[in-house]
Amino acid sequence: MVKKSSGFSGFTMLEMLIVIMIMATLTVLSSQAIQQAIKNKIKLQGQIDDVSEVRDSLKVIERDVNLAFHYNDLELEMKNLIKQKRMNPGTSTGTVPAGATTTTTLASAAYNPNDPNDPLNAPTPNRKDPTTQFVGSESEMSFATLNTARVSENSQQADFIKVGYSVKSCHKPGSSSMSTKCLVRRSSPVVEGDVTLGGDDTVLLEDVSEFNLRYFGFGKQDWNTSWDSVNGDAIAKGKYPDAVEVSLTVEKGEGVKKKKVSMQLVIPVRYPNNITKASTTTGPGGVPVPNNATPTDNNGGAGL
Repeated sequence: MVKKSSGFSGFTMLEMLIVIMIMATLTVLSSQAIQQAIKNKIKLQGQIDDVSEVRDSLKVIERDVNLAFHYNDLELEMKNLIKQKRMNPGTSTGTVPAGATTTTTLASAAYNPNDPNDPLNAPTPNRKDPTTQFVGSESEMSFATLNTARVSENSQQADFIKVGYSVKSCHKPGSSSMSTKCLVRRSSPVVEGDVTLGGDDTVLLEDVSEFNLRYFGFGKQDWNTSWDSVNGDAIAKGKYPDAVEVSLTVEKGEGVKKKKVSMQLVIPVRYPNNITKASTTTGPGGVPVPNNATPTDNNGGAGL
């Protein structure tokens, strides 16, 4: 009697080996693809992080420059306006109390710059000039800005601070031997004194290879590599620039793995609040007299 076959036959050894080789090959290829994708993601994320760091640093600088605070000596300007009016005393008519039938002519006394008893001529030896300054070179700048915030409601701090930007040597985190160039923001709540001194440093960016500054202002024909409202030329003295150009470059790594990110930004000063030469005249006794009491922003609008 012949036994019938069940219709099922197993894989041969050769077939099993072929299947195992195919699966191994697919596994290796899939693993390599996944590893390459992870490497590309890490590389792309690193590039995004580098660009973001440079962009965020420029945003801080942009905010500071946009809100650059140019405070003029308003007390002195008001005194000069009063002197101007008293140099040309006018008359005004005032009405006497009810029931009277006459009027009185009120005349203001003429200003005498040599009168020691006039309050306008009173000396102020201990008075400090409150004018804020802007001092910048090709690689650093210092000025006053409104970009500040109070830590607490009762903190003794003005609504503006002085800030400075420069590149300094610094150590990489976790390393005492390796050093790099860092973009540093210096800030101080005390605006009096030399605008280039004082304050605490905060590192904004590491591995900085380039930090270049240029300035443009009303009366300048081109961009300039320096601006000094304290000891500058006739155009810059006592004035803020209208715009600042910032070029920032970061380089990381060495050799073929070296990564470089560069950005450039032209930042306008929203309210330069500069008083131009045309707005000031000289009255009797050599007293400077502004033609208007409101400084201009060099664009025809009123300053702060």
